Amino acid sequence: MNVTVKQITAFLSVAQCGSFTAAATRLHLTQSAVSVLVSELEGQFGLRLFHRTTRLVQLTDAGREFYPVAEKVLADLTNALASSKELVAKQRGRVTVAATPLMASIWLPKIIGEYAAMYPGIKVILQDTLASLIQPKVRDAEVDFGIGTFERSGRELVAEPFMADTLVLACPAGHPLAGKASVAWQDLAGHPFISLTPDNSVGQLIKKCRIDAGLELQDAYEVAYLSTVVGMVDAGLGVAVLPSYASPMTRVYKIEVKKMVKPAIRREISFITRQGRTLSPAAESFKTFIRACAKGKN
Repeated sequence: MNVTVKQITAFLSVAQCGSFTAAATRLHLTQSAVSVLVSELEGQFGLRLFHRTTRLVQLTDAGREFYPVAEKVLADLTNALASSKELVAKQRGRVTVAATPLMASIWLPKIIGEYAAMYPGIKVILQDTLASLIQPKVRDAEVDFGIGTFERSGRELVAEPFMADTLVLACPAGHPLAGKASVAWQDLAGHPFISLTPDNSVGQLIKKCRIDAGLELQDAYEVAYLSTVVGMVDAGLGVAVLPSYASPMTRVYKIEVKKMVKPAIRREISFITRQGRTLSPAAESFKTFIRACAKGKN
C-alpha cells in the first residue's frame, strides 16, 4: 500500500466540505485533480469512501470509519514535521541581546549557560549597555531584542512584559532598619541616603516615589550605577533602594535587604522588539527560554 499525504488531505477536504468543487477551491487544485487523488486512495483500499451523486457527496460506512484515522495520521505528521523544524532551527543560529550592566552580570549569565548547554550550536551575544541605549539598539537592529524596564516604547518598538520586579531596601548589617521585617518609605527619613542619577530608570522611579510620598531624604551621595550603590552601602555610607533582582549582588557584602512597603512598588521587566520584525528561530527560542526561567524564578 502506498498512501500519500496528498491523497489523505484530499479525502479529508472532500469529507469536510461535502463537495469536490469546494475541496478543490480549498486546496487550490482543480476538481479533476482532487477526484483523481480520492480515486487513487479508494484504489489502495479497494473500497468506496464516498457516495457520489450529481448533488451530494457523502461518506460511505468505510469512509466514516477511515475519517478519524486519516485525521489523526495527518495531525501526527504535521506535529512531527513542526517538531523536526523546531529541532533543526535550534541546531544552529545566533542571537544578540541588550541588557543593563546589572542584569547582564547578575541574572543573564546563568540563563545563557543553561541555554548553551541545551543548544550548543546557537551563539548568544550579550551586550551590556546603559538602559537609555537599549531601545536605540533594538530600533536600529543592532540587537534582536532588549531586556529592561521601559516607561515608553514608542511606535517602532513593542514591549512585552515577562517578569515582575519590586523595589527593596539595602542597608548595612547592624543598621537600625535592618531589624525590621519590612520598611516603609517614611522610615527612610533621617538616614543618609545613596541615590541614583536621574538618567537611571531606577533613580527616576525612586524620585517619583519620594515626590508622591512627600518624603524629604538626607541625600548623602548620588551615583550612576547600582553596583556603586551596593559598594557604598557596604561601606556604611548610607542606605539605598534597589530593584529586587539586584539582591544576589548584596550576598557577598555585609548588607541586609528588606521589603519596601507603603507603598510597595512593582515594576514590569519586558522584552523589547522592533515593531513588525520577525525574530529568527534562534532569537525566538532564546526569548522563550528566558521567559520559562523567569516563570520558574517567580
